[in-house]
Amino acid sequence: MKEFLAYLKLIRYTNLIIIVLTQYFFRHFILLPLYRLEDVVPPMGELTFFLLVLSTVLIAAAGYAINDYFDMRVDHINKPDKMILGKIIPRRMAILIHGFFTGAGILLSFIAAFMVGSWKLGLVSVIITYMLWRYSHRYKASFITGNFVIALFSAFVMFIVWLYEFYAQLNTGQAIILWKGLLNTFLFLYLFFAFLTSFIREIVKDIEDIEGDRRVGCETIPIKLGIPKAKKVIYSMIGLMLLFLGLMTTIVFLKPHYNLLGFYLAFLILLFAYMLSLVIKAKEKQDYSFLSMYIKIVMLAGIFTMQLVYILLR
Repeated sequence: MKEFLAYLKLIRYTNLIIIVLTQYFFRHFILLPLYRLEDVVPPMGELTFFLLVLSTVLIAAAGYAINDYFDMRVDHINKPDKMILGKIIPRRMAILIHGFFTGAGILLSFIAAFMVGSWKLGLVSVIITYMLWRYSHRYKASFITGNFVIALFSAFVMFIVWLYEFYAQLNTGQAIILWKGLLNTFLFLYLFFAFLTSFIREIVKDIEDIEGDRRVGCETIPIKLGIPKAKKVIYSMIGLMLLFLGLMTTIVFLKPHYNLLGFYLAFLILLFAYMLSLVIKAKEKQDYSFLSMYIKIVMLAGIFTMQLVYILLR
């Protein structure tokens, strides 16, 4: 049991659950209702979509495993009591998991791509796998680049669903609706939310791990700029998110019968305002550890807005 739980932690099972929820919610609460509004039969079947989700999860799990492998020196300094590799499970297991999950994930992505009529889409998973490996091996220790790559991947989790749906529809000969204004609006809003929230969390984690990162020669934002300036970067990003949510809340409240979504967006504003207060007060390592967990909760809260959108689109 102890080893099983260690494997789950190695592949970051909570993050994988968020990936599954994001992709399923986006397709079933945003895409499919829009198909119904346009009287278009969904071109991608549930089996194909399941293979796409499983592919994404496997590739992400492989990325987490190889990241822990390259992070052993840093983790030995930052969290020696929570280390998994080398203590509970052998270090080489991360390499084996990475290889198996990567191979299975890429294979499934090509199968799903073939089923939507464009096998070349499978190459996207190859690029993502390479970028995640480069992140763990090199980008994570660099200034901004590592944060950008992970934030981009967080947004891409949703975008790849749209991408496969687009090519599925393109190859069925149906009228293309996936570039119409309403869907593009939803897509942009959620991509922006996922990217910016993930970027904030990555900087928070860099501050939390600054001691170990500095010893091994990393050049993360808090190391290059210092913690006070890194926190100012976070302030500006949270401020941008608050402006974004404030604008969206105002627009929604101007629409008749959209009050429920408006109140939920106002709730998200409160969550980000509290996040700002946590960043301001944060001083110790445990403060940033709690903040990192809190941001993950906010991510989930953002995902659940899709259920309200679904109600409005019915």
